[in-house]
Amino acid sequence: MQAPQSLEDREYAHSPRRWARDAEGTLAHQAELGRALRETHPPQRLTYGDADYAWLHLHRPAGDGPWPLMIFLHGGYWKALDASATDFMAKSWLTRGWAFASLNYPLAPAATLETLIAESTNGVRYLLDHCEALSLSGRIRLGGHSAGAHLALMSCLAAECPKAIEALWLISGVYDLRPLLGTSIAEPLDLDEARAERLSPLCLPLTGLPHLDLVHGEQDPPVFQRQGEALAAQAERDGVPVTVTLMPGYDHFDILEHADETLKLEPGRHAR
Repeated sequence: MQAPQSLEDREYAHSPRRWARDAEGTLAHQAELGRALRETHPPQRLTYGDADYAWLHLHRPAGDGPWPLMIFLHGGYWKALDASATDFMAKSWLTRGWAFASLNYPLAPAATLETLIAESTNGVRYLLDHCEALSLSGRIRLGGHSAGAHLALMSCLAAECPKAIEALWLISGVYDLRPLLGTSIAEPLDLDEARAERLSPLCLPLTGLPHLDLVHGEQDPPVFQRQGEALAAQAERDGVPVTVTLMPGYDHFDILEHADETLKLEPGRHAR
């Protein structure tokens, strides 16, 4: 039997910046790409609630629609960044003729993880409820990166969501919070063992979920890859179709600039 990892080992294993080539440089590059896209193709800023954090950027192709929609939640270990961090990803979806929503949510420690999940779910529901008014076709995919993948999956487990979403696109996600207990990563979440288990997708039934597209970078921390493989195995046991893709050469951060290459999508109405 393998000996339990020390706290120091678990801290290192779950720290993507220590495994990446240049995390800060990649994030800065992606922020600049997002800024340039917002200048040339300004998104619509919408609110899904009254709180300051309850907003999203809706990027839509030129024309009248209706368009299919990709909803995406950013990473940042539940405590950093905002939805503008993933605006740059909209470009490739717009080229396909899809709308793209960068969905914002509150951050820890100002909000509990339960609140992050509830508000992410509220944002998804807002878009599902307003498809016609926003010239969206009703064909919806939901995705996220890292902590955002966890929030996307937990949102899709809400009662109203699975039947309305055709697929989940989860990149380098965190699906088991229990190994984080005691680390600095979990400190802003104020987790105990019972809450970590209750809020971990790997501890929940996945029955009824749509197709899972799981993507990891070859240079992601191995623990992230193992959690993705465990999620895929659980999905198969629960009768959920799943695809797992390991992308050679990419790490936890730069994978976001290439993950769409793994998708095989029918183009939207205005694909160019």
